Amino acid sequence: MPENPPKLSENLEDYLEAISSLSADTGAARPSDIAAAMNVKRPSVTAALNSLREKGLVEYEKYRPVTLTQDGEAVAKNVRRKHELLSDFFTNVLGVNASEADLAACRMEHALEDSIMKKLVKFLKGRGAGMCSGCPNRSPGCESSCPHAVALSDLSKGERAVVLSIDRKLGNLGTYAGMGLAIGSTVSVLRVAPLGDPVIISVHGSEISMRKSQLKNIMVKRI
Repeated sequence: MPENPPKLSENLEDYLEAISSLSADTGAARPSDIAAAMNVKRPSVTAALNSLREKGLVEYEKYRPVTLTQDGEAVAKNVRRKHELLSDFFTNVLGVNASEADLAACRMEHALEDSIMKKLVKFLKGRGAGMCSGCPNRSPGCESSCPHAVALSDLSKGERAVVLSIDRKLGNLGTYAGMGLAIGSTVSVLRVAPLGDPVIISVHGSEISMRKSQLKNIMVKRI
């Protein structure tokens, strides 16, 4: 994190997260890609990018791809980390339903002070919390390096798994969470089209049709 990070609105933090996710795939994010990911119009994107550029968080010129500065990437990672910690706390400590926990984390991640986040990390490590029940090496945020984690797109018809993490570039996270697809949810692969797309999954009794390219953004652990 920058030594003195600028004050950002929730909306601008969401833009940084979207740019970071898009850049992970292509090395940069075009304004049109950002508009699609955020589900907003291009003028809104332009205004947000100008504001972020003034704060030294993005490199942006008209008609060129957008990239995060070092400070911008640090802020985006910090917000994502807060979301993971909050969702982990709500699910594993408070016993909140996974979809409700994910929605609450989306709302609260922007307000969580870094000092409180550090205490939350310490608390969760002390409990040995994590999504992988029974794992001796479990800890908050360990899903990305978990040797048992695979993309949901790798599962075959009939396989079941627990959701470990969902990348924000999937988009429409609130909609999917409302259908039960969230961290901690159990998913089953019901059907796969002959050519591989779409894939029908079942979550909490709901059937969801998704493309394999979307399922690559969801990391799971087979059960």
